[in-house]
Amino acid sequence: MNGQARTTYGIVVGYDGSPGSRLALTWAAEEARLRGKHLTIVHSVNVAAVPAYPAMDLSQLEPSLAQAAKTLVDDGAVRAAETLDAAQVETQYWLGSPAAQLVDASKEAELVVVGSRGRGRVLAGILGSTSYAVAAHARCPVVVVRGPVDSSSDEPKMPPRPGRGHDVVVGVDDSDSAARAVDVAAEVAEREGAVLHVVRVAHSASMEAWTYAEVAKGGTEETHALRDHAEQSVTRAANRARARHPKVLVTTEVLYGDPGQSLADLGSTAGLVVVGSRGHGGFTGMLLGSVSHRVIHDAACPVMIVR
Repeated sequence: MNGQARTTYGIVVGYDGSPGSRLALTWAAEEARLRGKHLTIVHSVNVAAVPAYPAMDLSQLEPSLAQAAKTLVDDGAVRAAETLDAAQVETQYWLGSPAAQLVDASKEAELVVVGSRGRGRVLAGILGSTSYAVAAHARCPVVVVRGPVDSSSDEPKMPPRPGRGHDVVVGVDDSDSAARAVDVAAEVAEREGAVLHVVRVAHSASMEAWTYAEVAKGGTEETHALRDHAEQSVTRAANRARARHPKVLVTTEVLYGDPGQSLADLGSTAGLVVVGSRGHGGFTGMLLGSVSHRVIHDAACPVMIVR
């Protein structure tokens, strides 16, 4: 499909043929299969890190560019058809901002999936810094897929999906986006048969790093209050998840330190880390908070951003 958008989308994935985008495509195809949804593969010719204007139909351009883009998305469709029926897979290719096109699609999508980075002139632009822009501006949840690198080939390997031994980790604070993240994470855990692990990272700008280890077993009135508030926060979030998804096993944990790095570290064994797009503590008006930004950058597993 060239420029003729669906009225509604199921799962949308950005694809540029790079190793990271192939990983994202495989992950997205499996997600579409599990949800029983269509998969729309989107490619845009150009580099734009921040969405600014709608993409344009490639049929208006030099035929060689349009043909190269069509060949690329056709390749993606063949790969996706290894998991889905061909009738469940659609393609789009455009000239313009990749982030703008993905954000536009997110208005009618259940989920947008992107890889961690792209490459090349014609093949670039759908990933890399675009993943941050899409995570910040998309109207639906966004998953940034990253997997461990195979040292023998320098290509990322498919990360484990949530399931036995690979929890869905959700970071919480007292923000509205964190509450929505809990709801979405619980839905994923139920669908995948995974444990939902609710985590609050206690953090105070007035405390030196070496004092965090003492918070759980001693400390000042401030550290006791910090610990109590964090424990109450994870308990509320866990109760919310259990009430809406009683079949899901929910565990909780309070950690101490840098919130973004602490959550990213949990990605070494998780199947998915879920965070709100912006919690408490960020600058007013930020669309993607420092915690979610850090988790996207450092987590070894796929990360879902929920607005």
